[in-house]
Amino acid sequence: MVKHLKTVADYIQQLSQYPPDWPVEVDTQAGGGVVIEHREINGSPVIGIYGANGGAIGEAPLTEEEYQAKSTSFLRMMNGSLYRYTSLHGDHRMYIPGRQNDTCFGIHFDRRVIERLVEEGKLAKDRVDIERVQRCEPLR
Repeated sequence: MVKHLKTVADYIQQLSQYPPDWPVEVDTQAGGGVVIEHREINGSPVIGIYGANGGAIGEAPLTEEEYQAKSTSFLRMMNGSLYRYTSLHGDHRMYIPGRQNDTCFGIHFDRRVIERLVEEGKLAKDRVDIERVQRCEPLR
């Protein structure tokens, strides 16, 4: 019977049964080796293990520096007169109206940035469509 490994401790225990200098061979559908990194699913931390050139699990954690930069940019666009907001494509985007396919080529913003802006009271909830983006987001 194959034991399903769920936690970092499970993997450490499993791998500690072997000599530490043994090489490890990995075969994934994606090829290119394996990536092991900190990810998030629904805001909770997980360790993602997946094919280096074709997979991903959850989202990369949102750093404070990234949040500050993206939130400042979003608020500047939202409060200016050049850009317009849309959630038409199931995500948060700012675009310049008047061009063909203008919403398709807008600037995408991470939903976590927008949700945090609303939670912190820096953005009125009725100015963005959080519910639509949450419904469309496959990781939620």
